[in-house]
Amino acid sequence: MELPSLREAPAGATVLMVESDRNFRAVSFHKHRIAFLVSAMRHFAEELRGSGREVAYFPFAASGYRDSLAAVREHIRRTGCREFWVTEPSEYHTWAWLESLPEKLGIRIRYFANTLFLTDREEFADWAQALKAPVMEHFYRRMRVKHAVLMDGDQPVGGTWNLDKENRKAPPRGLLVPELPRFAKDEITREVLAEVERRFPEHPGSTANFALPVTREAARRALADFVKNRLPLFGDFEDAMVSGQPVLFHSFLSPMLNAGLLSPMQCIRAAEGAYTSGKAPLNSVEGFVRQILGWREFVYGIYWSFMPEYRQRNARGDTTGLPAFFWSGKTEMNCLRQAVGGVIERAYSHHIQRLMVLCNFSTLAGLSPQAVNDWFYAMYADSHDWVVTPNVVGMGMNADATAEAPHRGTMATKPYISSAAYIDRMSDYCDGCGFDPKRRTGEGACPFNYLFWTFLETHRRLYARNPRMTMMLKNAERIDPAEMAEMMRMRERFARSLG
Repeated sequence: MELPSLREAPAGATVLMVESDRNFRAVSFHKHRIAFLVSAMRHFAEELRGSGREVAYFPFAASGYRDSLAAVREHIRRTGCREFWVTEPSEYHTWAWLESLPEKLGIRIRYFANTLFLTDREEFADWAQALKAPVMEHFYRRMRVKHAVLMDGDQPVGGTWNLDKENRKAPPRGLLVPELPRFAKDEITREVLAEVERRFPEHPGSTANFALPVTREAARRALADFVKNRLPLFGDFEDAMVSGQPVLFHSFLSPMLNAGLLSPMQCIRAAEGAYTSGKAPLNSVEGFVRQILGWREFVYGIYWSFMPEYRQRNARGDTTGLPAFFWSGKTEMNCLRQAVGGVIERAYSHHIQRLMVLCNFSTLAGLSPQAVNDWFYAMYADSHDWVVTPNVVGMGMNADATAEAPHRGTMATKPYISSAAYIDRMSDYCDGCGFDPKRRTGEGACPFNYLFWTFLETHRRLYARNPRMTMMLKNAERIDPAEMAEMMRMRERFARSLG
């Protein structure tokens, strides 16, 4: 796949690429994220040169060009170029920056379609803003029909649009998980890793175990490996969590997909082909397709429909800062230790760890949505503002409710929260933990339990109008007032311990 801005560029046009030191210091990004993006950029530059294109490349080491603005100014000085062809940016802050350049630098910018997505964001915005609370499932079905994915005429293959109910199996003991492919580091990548360690020594993580694909050819091999070795069981164990397995049967393709080394339809058709050839069951393939054609595209549309105010939404007014273990992984709660540890190790954890451990805890503990959002943005190799913000502020923490509908979010119809029972059922984490997932009070009670029930008690009036919260709230009302009071005291002690 080639971007229209490159495909339509006239002969002799120069491709301008900038490694912005200032950008990579904007937050304390995980070293894996920086190394992945920089190595992918440098390899892409070599690919462009190999195809005969001129490339003006400003690396970290280029003295005096710590940010993109300085590099663009220098490029104008060297070449006299006054017209820039640009792919529509994926992120709002990049678009706002680009819009400032014509007046600032006396240049013209011509925008081209961003084909890293399948969604027309203006069309999505017209649909979403009129609804106020758009539903992903409705959008997903429209996209299935529009792109003829897993369709049998005008009906879904297998007669069902969504097979999520088949994708909730708990992991059995001794579950064998295929090893992830490792990609050899060439000279370019080794230079990048050394440079990242040298330039960003205080940033989290280490480059010692870096093994991500950084070229389109390597990304294609990663996709093929997933389709062959993990996709067949992806559906069954999509919601499962296993100690020491931050990937499990998930694809681990999101860094490459979000950086443009893979295209969304490339991944979708590969999975669809596995189903039609009998190499993967429908529940796995539909679940994977829904993540890309449904959630990924829906998230992108939500982002562009409601930014820039969306990032600052905080429906419950939560302000608690992040506990230190988000950066160190040192906590007595094994589920959090496993989830955070995987992120520290490889800048990745799969979506159930993100949603039902990290965001679940953050919501129940009353952490600031913006602080949690910044952490996800900093720590994941697949992070970009367009994907992190709706998934954390919206889907993960349900903090994106509006004044018109304070009882439900824009992104999701209810908070995705649970007590320890869910984590105990869907993982082996509780086996290696000093907390008892069945206890709500007393010595050894799991914090997820008393945080969950006191969250419901605290926000009972807020969610009373939400029909999807009715059962949870009724169960909370049945708790003896003395026990609820004790859980409130435990919640307060726990909150103090986070400080």
